Amino acid sequence: MRQIGIGPPRLSPNLRYMKFVDGTNFLTQMSKELKIKLDPYKPSPESIIFSTKWIKAIPVSITGYIIRNYWFGSYVGDKPYCAKLTKELRNCNFEPVLFQKIGNKEKGVDIGLAKEMLVNAFNQNFDVGWLFAGDEDYVGLVKEVKRYGQIINGSFFNQGLSAELEVAFDEFILLKKDESSLYENQEYKDLMEKSNPI
Repeated sequence: MRQIGIGPPRLSPNLRYMKFVDGTNFLTQMSKELKIKLDPYKPSPESIIFSTKWIKAIPVSITGYIIRNYWFGSYVGDKPYCAKLTKELRNCNFEPVLFQKIGNKEKGVDIGLAKEMLVNAFNQNFDVGWLFAGDEDYVGLVKEVKRYGQIINGSFFNQGLSAELEVAFDEFILLKKDESSLYENQEYKDLMEKSNPI
């Protein structure tokens, strides 16, 4: 596991965490890591369950606790499909922030994520923010949130990861299939059974 830790010391004995996930990007790169076909705009229940388990498995401070997990994503479908996807994410203890993708236009995910992280940082709602994204576009967001005093950590897959974003984090943990025990679990087996290999 490649891990970078360059941030301030953990002084609080009871840190509050929030996780922010670029869900569409996460699913896209997860499919490449696992070598399966997966539609990030119309994810199967199995892919939601497994991806959220992987995100929640990233270790946090022993004395810390999660305030909220956010999932930002685009979807293709109607309102009933959006409601179904929302329920699946809520069942996995994630707060869904979903944007309908129309044609080739995907708008809202990065702006929605940035807004939510900045508002929560400004209001001092968390001590540690954990961003699951790889785009270089998020570098400015990470640097801006640091100005409010929060620790900002990150995790993502090697594919799709900006080198500049990686070093902007206070701590970074690389996500790799062969370094996770999750692929031995039933959730992984269910995902593989419902997915086609690339």
